[in-house]
Amino acid sequence: MNIDKIAVICDSEDYDSQYILQLITKARSLADYDNSKVLVCCVGPYHKEKLQNLSRFGADTIIICERPNVTDVWMYSDIISEMLREHMPDMAIFPASDFGKEIAAIISTVFEAGLTADCIDIKRNKNNEVSFYRAALNDSVIAEIQCKDSAIRLCTVKKGIFVESILEDRERCNIERFPYEITYNNKNPVQILESKKISNNKIVDINKYEIVFCVGRGVKKVSTYKRIEDLSKRFGAVVAGTRVAVEEGFINKEYQIGQSGKSVSPKIYVGFGISGASQHIVGIINSGIIVAINKEENAPIFQYADCSIVADIDDILDEIEKII
Repeated sequence: MNIDKIAVICDSEDYDSQYILQLITKARSLADYDNSKVLVCCVGPYHKEKLQNLSRFGADTIIICERPNVTDVWMYSDIISEMLREHMPDMAIFPASDFGKEIAAIISTVFEAGLTADCIDIKRNKNNEVSFYRAALNDSVIAEIQCKDSAIRLCTVKKGIFVESILEDRERCNIERFPYEITYNNKNPVQILESKKISNNKIVDINKYEIVFCVGRGVKKVSTYKRIEDLSKRFGAVVAGTRVAVEEGFINKEYQIGQSGKSVSPKIYVGFGISGASQHIVGIINSGIIVAINKEENAPIFQYADCSIVADIDDILDEIEKII
């Protein structure tokens, strides 16, 4: 399958957000397989410096429709549809935000295109085919998906799956203004019967921490968890957990790491009593240094760890507390 262009779709006026830069970096790595081009589609005000910054992460061309504050998902989708029709990329990557998922779903019906949601990876094989990977069967397996009969292949990608990377000696990319005349039917095909605004003042951003302490099945006692929590405060770390830790009540859902939770890329990740199932590993694989503590010497996580410690968690906590 030949790929000439890969598009990254922004869903926010903050074009150079970390999330979008992650997607552009991944698109660049996929495009370099056969010297394809990377397009970035934006809707919002024209900020030249922000737009030019995207070239440092791999964008070849930026298409900007200067329409600030477009919150109507149908108009936004119509603008993106027109951009894609004009440039016709072979693949488009959307952020897996609520707004991004809505846009991707609408675009998939417009182009009758295959859409893989919540991807945890995208790869190209030796036959030049693109495979999308996502969790399936209640997160028990990782499914490989290929779109065989679509002119354009679409996917949404979770935040934190990939790591943004600046490319040296990149020339400034081409910025194209995209004129748009409203052509879509203003009558929303979806009738909203009732809406209620739910306020959530607590926004959890695990990725802002450089150190992550993660607890798993091996943390069985509340006292052990409290010691890890106290230790995290000494190091300025955040305490997260696996799905099991959430189910056991140690960790809130907002702090879950893995396929069904969040992906992180801290400088240091310390796993306490984590076996290392594939569902969790995909959420930590981009960490700088992985330290694993588990009393089971054959724990799968040791295959990915930079530092492996086979010992009882409480014994290790005793030693750390003595040192500090």
